[in-house]
Amino acid sequence: MTKSDSKVVKIITKKDLISFVDSLIKDNTHEIVGVKAKGERFVFGPLENARELRLDYDFTILPPKKYFLPQYENLMGFNLKKPFDVKENEEKESRIIIGVHPYDIIALDQTDKLYLDSQKDDFYKKRRENTIIIGVDVQKVSERSFAASMKTNITESGFDLMLTNLEGKYAITIGSEKGKQLLAKYAKTAAATELDIKKIKAVRKHIASQYTKKVKIDKKEWPSVLVANYDHPIWDKKSDECLECSSCTMVCPTCFCYDVKEEVSLNLKDGKRVRTWDGCLLQDFTKIGSGEVFRGDIKERYRHRFFRKGNYLPERYGFIACVGCGRCGTACLPDIADPCDVINELSHFERSDDTSRFFIKEKTEIKDKGIIHIPRVATLKRKEKLTSMEMLFEIELDDNKPLNHKPGQFVEVSIFGIGEAPISVSSAPSKSPSFEIVVRKVGNVTLKLFEMSVGDKLGIRGPFGNGFNVKNLEKKHILFTSGGLGIAPMRSLINHVLDKDNRKKFKDITILYGSKCPDDILFMDEIEEWKKVDDVQCELTVDQCAEGECWTGCTGLITTLFPRIRLDKYDSKNTIAVVIGPPVMYKFVIQCLLTLGIPEENIFVSLERRMKCGVGKCGHCQINGVYVCKEGPVFNYSQIKNLPEAFE
Repeated sequence: MTKSDSKVVKIITKKDLISFVDSLIKDNTHEIVGVKAKGERFVFGPLENARELRLDYDFTILPPKKYFLPQYENLMGFNLKKPFDVKENEEKESRIIIGVHPYDIIALDQTDKLYLDSQKDDFYKKRRENTIIIGVDVQKVSERSFAASMKTNITESGFDLMLTNLEGKYAITIGSEKGKQLLAKYAKTAAATELDIKKIKAVRKHIASQYTKKVKIDKKEWPSVLVANYDHPIWDKKSDECLECSSCTMVCPTCFCYDVKEEVSLNLKDGKRVRTWDGCLLQDFTKIGSGEVFRGDIKERYRHRFFRKGNYLPERYGFIACVGCGRCGTACLPDIADPCDVINELSHFERSDDTSRFFIKEKTEIKDKGIIHIPRVATLKRKEKLTSMEMLFEIELDDNKPLNHKPGQFVEVSIFGIGEAPISVSSAPSKSPSFEIVVRKVGNVTLKLFEMSVGDKLGIRGPFGNGFNVKNLEKKHILFTSGGLGIAPMRSLINHVLDKDNRKKFKDITILYGSKCPDDILFMDEIEEWKKVDDVQCELTVDQCAEGECWTGCTGLITTLFPRIRLDKYDSKNTIAVVIGPPVMYKFVIQCLLTLGIPEENIFVSLERRMKCGVGKCGHCQINGVYVCKEGPVFNYSQIKNLPEAFE
């Protein structure tokens, strides 16, 4: 046996290759997928016979990622008549994919880094384990491909078998034990000679020379160029032509964002939770339950796609999320999606050494929380109306285990047939299986929650995200500033700090709370109790007070409360400020805090985005290079103050 770069290489005639593929199909042990012609284009699809297989293709319309992250994927089934009678979807079918180009193999390797991290995606993992990849070196270069510039035109890993056309025969490089066994069982091969090994290298070198489309700079320079040109006019210019169709993301092998939805059958008795492809170019990609859309301008979405590929993912995972396949350029009608064209245009301009400007470097620990998107069963124990729009829910986990949350973390509340919603935990940490959330009636899930009765079942995933590091608050003065519904997650931390067993660990406490009107104030009874605790100052304000409405507190925006703070009791350098409220509030409150002399690194904020998966995979909650569900929702202000999308 002859080896090439430590891998065993075999030779198979084209006739025997056809017999090999036909044997795989006839055996019926695996689903056999290969590249087939579709008109003048090519697609991956099930093979009925080996004659359908086209290894001389330029590129396929869709990448093979569709077999690992299907466009439409059933995650689980459920019975609406038997709450949380869940049937997780298990796809046991094994598959062999023949004819995968090196750049698509490298794209799958990149996808692995996201989907097989500490919070693995079991659905993706099983498909990867049940699939054999038979790659093929490119024989015909697409005029839109720039894979050679990205060094993705060849690969030495990621495949079980790799075919190289040597005219009249194929060299087969064995990349795994699975591949070796497959050949031994179904194929007639011969050992490769030293001359064959030389021919493989010559063929690959020749193909590399056929790429006419090239990136002018090395891919390692992409982050530097992009960060320096965040506000370059190119984003306005090109986004003006964007159709907002997201075709570029749908055909891309390294775009792996998704959405999760509920589908109810026509009999209204059962349904399923499905995962579908999604794209960051779409208007509603970042839309939250209240209707607010973050990154709503097409310029911001257009730019985000390029930064995600060339800066955000490289900072997080160490790879440029573009393999140069050229599919996006082909799919884009106004021809503005091609990264090669954009990077080449920007390559003439500035560079930045601060490529991590839009990313938080600290490693965030994400503990495996079970099968992704499959919730724990819980029971609604208590409902308490707070206002006409807000209600408190006490929820108990049926497994009788505590939630184990930190103040500031959130859970995904699941109602089968309706969907999921991210909601902050409002109660202080405890060893009880019960916890509290406060819900505003603004979307389908929250509307259904309001209709539910005590004793009804619902699902809980989490807790997710970074909460407050309570230990770091000890021996500090704490200044809480909350607006509107922001008091709900803040209540978790306040009650923990004011608990009789914890109170002595912290210094003076000031609580500033603003609401639209007196009727919208939450937890008034608790606030009165907070005021009774030693060294606690509570100040309330409302934006407006209707004529005849009884209100003795302050009237005005939340910032009008700052002059009431007893500054004589505060050491600003030894004060921690916590801010939670609507986005419009932050910049004004933070300016007040800075004026008080509180250091930036002592200010903590909690941000809201569309946190769909909770584990940094679906992409909806991204703020520049940061996942709110993973690095947040609690952030140190000094870390995110320079993120353009943080306080938009």
